[in-house]
Amino acid sequence: MDINPSNPIVSPKWLLARMYEPDLVIVDCRFELGNPEAGQAAYAVSHIPGAVFLDVERDLSAPVGNHGGRHPLPDPQALAARLGSAGIGNDTRVVAYDDQGGLYAARLWWLLRWLGHDNVVVMDGGFAAWQAGGFPVNDSVRTTVPASFTPNVRGDMLADVDEVRRALRDPGVLLVDSRDASRYTGDQEPIDAKAGHIPGAINRFWKGVLDDQGAWLAEPALREQLAPVIQALDAGRSAIVYCGSGISACPNVLALHRLGYPQAKLYAGSWSDWISYEDNPITTQEK
Repeated sequence: MDINPSNPIVSPKWLLARMYEPDLVIVDCRFELGNPEAGQAAYAVSHIPGAVFLDVERDLSAPVGNHGGRHPLPDPQALAARLGSAGIGNDTRVVAYDDQGGLYAARLWWLLRWLGHDNVVVMDGGFAAWQAGGFPVNDSVRTTVPASFTPNVRGDMLADVDEVRRALRDPGVLLVDSRDASRYTGDQEPIDAKAGHIPGAINRFWKGVLDDQGAWLAEPALREQLAPVIQALDAGRSAIVYCGSGISACPNVLALHRLGYPQAKLYAGSWSDWISYEDNPITTQEK
């Protein structure tokens, strides 16, 4: 086992050297918001040899309800069963990739850790970096041997709407909004029914953890990008990270984990859950 849970980013070359090892499962997490069939279609055309496909909405989210946001957390037992059917067991090493800079792969990384599984990493640069390296692809569907996955849920990784409500009155908690600045300020809202952000939240757009080529920033630049969050955590405060539906917050949570701050929590329902409660306050004023 050569996965380092404290540094959950690996290079395409790292994966190339290990891709046929029997205890390793590669997961294609490609997805396109607004075109939910695009990921599966892209996988069918070409993918990393041996990769299995997990769909962000069908496999890594629960059905949408009145609350819980646009991508509700799946039931732990249901998710464990789906992971097992994909060949992922408790002792499996998992490498996730997508074609959105790690946006959707980070969702799987967070979910696996939430279920108590630390042996998971995200491939830097995603499928584009793999192709740019001239590494092999094919359209063959892997014959999957089901595995047994027993979840051990880590409830302390998760914040629900009640905890976020309490945070509004607690100076010891920092709320971090991971959406684009224009959505944070409420200047535009192309997806959800209400615009703005949770009062008191600061804005750190998730794409800020990537460079111009879509690769993860080196540690010094990452620390600069997340400096206000790090300062809060170093001062003994806690942090709750959210976005629109609990997905694009995951790269920020992963980045903080990589920098040695695994205690940052995810508000899984995020903005789309927050606005589903009529009495929850919203603001457009910048922090």
